[in-house]
Amino acid sequence: MAESTEFNHDQLGHILADHLVAVPEFQRAYSWEQVNVQEYLLDLERAREKKSAHFMGTLVFAKADDDSGRRKIVDGQQRLATTAVLFIAIRDRLQALRKENLAENTTKKYLRRFSIREEGDVDSLILSPADQDAYDAILEGQPERISATNKIRVCYEECHAHLEKLAPTSRQYKKLIDVIDQLDKDVQVLIAVASNLPEAYVIFETLNDRGADLTTADLLKNYLFSEAKQSEFAYVQHGWNSLETSLGSKPDDMVRFVRHEYMSRHGRVTRRKLYRALQDDLQENPGAKRYIQRMKASQQIYLALRDPEHEYWKNSRVDVRDALMAYRRFGFESSYPLLLSAFREWEKPKATQLLLKIAKWSVRAQFVGRLGGETAEEAFASAAAAVASGSAKNQTDVRARLARLIPTDAEFTNAFKSSGKLKLDRAKYLLAMLEKAADAKAQRPERALDWTSRTVTIEHVLSQSTAHGDDSLQVKIDEIGNLALLERRLNHQLGSKPFSDKCEVYAESDFQLTRELATRDAWSTEEVSSRTAELAELACFAWPAR
Repeated sequence: MAESTEFNHDQLGHILADHLVAVPEFQRAYSWEQVNVQEYLLDLERAREKKSAHFMGTLVFAKADDDSGRRKIVDGQQRLATTAVLFIAIRDRLQALRKENLAENTTKKYLRRFSIREEGDVDSLILSPADQDAYDAILEGQPERISATNKIRVCYEECHAHLEKLAPTSRQYKKLIDVIDQLDKDVQVLIAVASNLPEAYVIFETLNDRGADLTTADLLKNYLFSEAKQSEFAYVQHGWNSLETSLGSKPDDMVRFVRHEYMSRHGRVTRRKLYRALQDDLQENPGAKRYIQRMKASQQIYLALRDPEHEYWKNSRVDVRDALMAYRRFGFESSYPLLLSAFREWEKPKATQLLLKIAKWSVRAQFVGRLGGETAEEAFASAAAAVASGSAKNQTDVRARLARLIPTDAEFTNAFKSSGKLKLDRAKYLLAMLEKAADAKAQRPERALDWTSRTVTIEHVLSQSTAHGDDSLQVKIDEIGNLALLERRLNHQLGSKPFSDKCEVYAESDFQLTRELATRDAWSTEEVSSRTAELAELACFAWPAR
């Protein structure tokens, strides 16, 4: 590959000025949505404000397979097409401001130029057949010929509106020239030009087979290393490598931690914007060494949140095992930024109490379906930033910021009743917490329940074999009202025995909720529903909203 492929560095606008390029006929159509174009324009604007270069990734081409000299675009179509449309919008804005010569020169340099071979004007960029008509219409200054929902037109109108705001009158026309200069000189790309299409696709797959998250991690690492002073370089390099090793071999693990740590201080950021956000963060809080030190401190907390046996908890006066098992079994990662912020900014006992509360609130939110989306992540990250800034000083302040996630007792009870089939590892946690709640409600002495032990199993009162392929009955069999904690030494005796025989064994259990089953006269799906309702009422006590 190295012998037949050219690797180089270039600028995005420069590629359109110096080369003829085309999208292969079989390539997918232009796909950027309005939000992608907005992010592209915003990134350019921020780079201009800082007077810094802007890296736009890698572009992969195949050399021309005919006399046209046109390179084939294998990777980079979206960026090049958007850049070409931006040049068209700049041209049109210059014309509107009566800068006809500048507009004409923009067209000649970046969009359409004379070809001696073709004996006429040719377009710098040719898109796929699905997009070419729309692109031609815009290039000819007739966007109205295209459907308003066409992605090429949406891109053009977004660029046009952005430029109108940038240069509303002819006095600001030089701001348009600044954009042209930026695209031509400062929007950096790495390019790979393969000898043919098959080789180009091999390069593309090689560059992308590890995924976008690894690219984010690599970009951040390289940026950190470039920002490190020579005297600090060894420390920064060793620190980063140590972080990666501790978090796991998957690049996604490192990116997830970096993102959570950033959100613990600044609020929510998407993965797409993480690299740029971290660049800004390091510019405002300079020092690669200081950043690594901060990350190492946060990593200890981060790892402890995922491991109840972590040494961080050894001297804790509060038992966090149950809460951390809830985080693990339900995947409550959206609250990690808030917890990182609390353990960093507050005294450890105070932050630990918040951890316990968030576990309870999260269980409620999980049943009602309020976790897992952008709303929950935004709420937790916003609360994290409030703790970091000092505007949220205690548990009450945090709860106020999470109020929209926390269901009422009525909402929680109804959701608990209708939860249906449960994963057994989650059911085990739920039953153990309900057991503890039943003890507390009855004012029985607190017991040390080692419910995570392999010696404790989940018993199906209506046995699983009862379903006989009936999916609706199987759901009922896996409902929490039909499940009970039972010691393994007792469970192996049961199998598919009748309920009356099982009751004798249930009566021997150390678990109160299981022993209560022995007082029932019979067991059917109706009893399952009844017990689920009873447990739902107890759930409000086990996971209180306050």
